[in-house]
Amino acid sequence: MRIVGYADRLSVRAGDPITFHVSCTHEGYRPEIVRLRRGGSERHGAALVEEPGASGLPDRLPGRVQTTTSGSFVEAGAIGPMDAVGLAIWFRPTLPGAGARPLLAVGDLVLEVSAAGIALRRGGTGLAAVEAPPTERRWTFAAATVDATGEVRLALHRPGMAPAVGTAQAPPSATTGPLRIGSDGAVTGGLGATFNGKVARPVVAATAWPESTTAALAAGADPLTLLEPAGTSALDLAADPGGTRVPDRGGLTGGATVHHLPTRGVPGPFWSGAETDFRRAPAEFDALHLHDDDLADAGWEPDLTWDVPAELASGVYALKTTAAGDVDRIPFVVTPARHEAPVLVVLPTWTYLAYANWRTYAEYEAERLVIYGEARGIDERDRWLAAHPELGRSLYDVHTDGSGVCHTSRLRPIVNLRPDYFTPTTRGFRHYAQDLLLLDWLDRRGERYAVVTDDEVEREGTDLLSRYDVVLTGSHPEYCSAGMLDAYLAYTHAGGRLMYLGGNGFYQVTARHPGHPDALEIRRGHAGVATWVSDPGEEHLASTGERGGLWRLRGRAPNVLAGVGFTAQGFDSGYGYRRTAASADPAAAWVFDGVPAGVGDVFGTEGPGLGGAAGDELDRADVTLGTPPDAVVLASSVGHTEKIELVPEEADHGYAAPPPGVHPKVRADVVLLGRPGGGAVFSVGSIAWSTAMTHNGGDNAVSRITANVLDRFRDEPGPVLGRQ
Repeated sequence: MRIVGYADRLSVRAGDPITFHVSCTHEGYRPEIVRLRRGGSERHGAALVEEPGASGLPDRLPGRVQTTTSGSFVEAGAIGPMDAVGLAIWFRPTLPGAGARPLLAVGDLVLEVSAAGIALRRGGTGLAAVEAPPTERRWTFAAATVDATGEVRLALHRPGMAPAVGTAQAPPSATTGPLRIGSDGAVTGGLGATFNGKVARPVVAATAWPESTTAALAAGADPLTLLEPAGTSALDLAADPGGTRVPDRGGLTGGATVHHLPTRGVPGPFWSGAETDFRRAPAEFDALHLHDDDLADAGWEPDLTWDVPAELASGVYALKTTAAGDVDRIPFVVTPARHEAPVLVVLPTWTYLAYANWRTYAEYEAERLVIYGEARGIDERDRWLAAHPELGRSLYDVHTDGSGVCHTSRLRPIVNLRPDYFTPTTRGFRHYAQDLLLLDWLDRRGERYAVVTDDEVEREGTDLLSRYDVVLTGSHPEYCSAGMLDAYLAYTHAGGRLMYLGGNGFYQVTARHPGHPDALEIRRGHAGVATWVSDPGEEHLASTGERGGLWRLRGRAPNVLAGVGFTAQGFDSGYGYRRTAASADPAAAWVFDGVPAGVGDVFGTEGPGLGGAAGDELDRADVTLGTPPDAVVLASSVGHTEKIELVPEEADHGYAAPPPGVHPKVRADVVLLGRPGGGAVFSVGSIAWSTAMTHNGGDNAVSRITANVLDRFRDEPGPVLGRQ
C-alpha cells in the first residue's frame, strides 16, 4: 500500500478535534473528509457509497514514508557512570534462534542470549560468552559482572544442570546509560530485535558482586538483602500489572516504563501453582512476556488535525487520502453533540479491534481453501499486511513465538477496517463494511439516528443509552466489558428497547487497558471458539484482574441479556428461517405485518455473500442458559448442513452418542422478549441478517420484519408483548 494511515481515535464528538497519521510514498496527496453511506466494492457486488463532508482541509499535503519498530521492553532512565557493574535476570526463552537477543542492558553494555548460550558485549564488541544452550520454555538464570579492572564473569544456571560459567578480560570502561529489559535500544524500522520470552527479577548493581551472590540470586534470594540498596536496581515487575510503570525497590533508578504491551500478570520462576489469580499471590506472578511483534502505538508523526464542526451530523466518516490513483479511507465515527434522535446505532468497534489486522487469509490460503471448499480469493491488503508484521496482530493470531495475542491497539493502520474490505469468510461483507449496510438501510427509510461506538457505551453506560428510544447493535458485538453488559441490561429493564441485529454477541470477556486506553485485553482461557488457549496461570486479565474467557462461564451467558447465545458457526452458505406457531399469537404477530410468510413458511433464503439471513455465526434461545421463559421464539433457521458446527461449549458430554445428522442445537432463533416498564429486546440470532436485509433493494421479508420491530419499538410505548 503506497498510502495508508490511522486516526488517534475511532470516534470523536462533534466539536472536538481528531488527528490523522499518514504514510505515503508519493510526493503528496489530497485529503478529504467523506461521509460513508454504504460499504462495498466491485468484488462485493455493491458499490461503495460516500459523499463529501464538511472539510476546511488543505488541498494537498506532502507525502512521507513513516515506519514502526515493534517489540515490547522495559526502560528506566540513565544510570551511572559505574566503574563496576553487576547484571542478573531470570528468563524463559520462547523463540531461541541463532541470532542473539538482548536480555538486560545498561547503555551499550548488553547481556544477551541465543540458542547457543549467553554473551556480554559493549556496543558491537563481544566481551565474554558462555556456550551453554538454554532450554526452550524453561526458566533459566543469567548473571554477568564487570569489575573496575575489566574482569568479566558470566554464569548461566539451567534447571537440573550444573552452572555454566565463563571469564574474560576486557578493557576497563565505565558503564552508563538507560537500563533496558529485553531491548538494547536498537530501532529496526520493522519487526523488533527484542527478546521473545518471559523475564523476571532483573537486578542491576553498581558493583561486581562475588560468585556467592550470583548463587544466592539463582536460589531466589532478595537482592536487597545481599547488595547495598542505594546502589541496586530491583525493578518490581509484579507491581501494577495493568499499568505502564514499574517501581524500583532499590535506589538506582526512579522506576521504569513498560513499552508496547507485553503480557503481564504471568507466573514467574518461583510460581508454586497453588494460585492461578495473580492478585492472590503477586510475588509469584513477577514475570512479563515480551514479544518482538507486540505493539501499543505505531508512533507515526501526525499529519493533520481536523476540528470536527459542532453542528456536523452524527454518522460514519473517513479521511479519504488520494495520490495518483492510490486511495485509503481512514475511518472514524462522529458522535452526537446533542442527543436528539430517537434511534441509536452502536458500532461494535471492540470486535473490529479484536479482528484488527487479522492476516490469516494471506498466511493460510491453502488451509482456507480446505475450510471453504472453494477459492474465495483475498483482499490484496492482507498480503501487504503479512509483509509488515510490525503493525501488530489480531486477537485471533499468535505471536512469532506461538503464544496467543491478548492485546490489540487502535493506534496503528488497520487495513481490514475499511469500507471496501473484502472478507473471504462471507464472500464479501463482514464487520465494518457490513455494518455500513445497516446505516444505508436506515438512511433509505429516512430514519433519524445517531451513531456511537463500544467506547461510548463502555464509558457512559446507561446514561448514554437512556437518551434513546431504541438502541441497535451491529452485526457482531462479540467483545464486551462487564460495564457494557450492565449498561444494556439496565437500559432494557428501565424501559429501553434493544435490537440485537447480529450473532455471537456479548461473548468474550474484554477490558480496556488502563495503562493504554487505546488498547484492549482478553485472555482466551480454555473454552469457546479459539485459535489459541491461555498458558497455565494466565487466565486473568492483567488490566482488571478478572478471569477471562467466556461470559457464559462467568454466569453471564448472552441469553440473559439478548435471549439468545452463540451456538454454531459455518461458512458454506446462508439459510432461511421457518416461522413458528408462537409467532401467530396476537401479542407478537405484528412482527410479521406485510410479510407473506405464514406459520411454517420459510423466509430469508436470499442475500449477498453467503446467500441467506441465517449464516456465519448463529445464536439460539435456551432457558437453561438464561433466556427468559416468556421470550417468544418467532422463527428458527432450517436447512443447515453438517458443515455448520456446534461451538465447543455446546458439545454434548457423557456417554450418549450425539444425534445423527445436523444437531438440533444448530440453528438461529429470532426472539422477542419483554422487560418491565415497557422495555424489550429483539434478537435475530445471526451475523448474516443485516446483509440479507439488502436483498432486492431492501424489499424482502427480513427487511420488513426489522422495520416492523423498529417502528413498534420507536413509536409505541408500553408492553411490546401486551402482558408485562
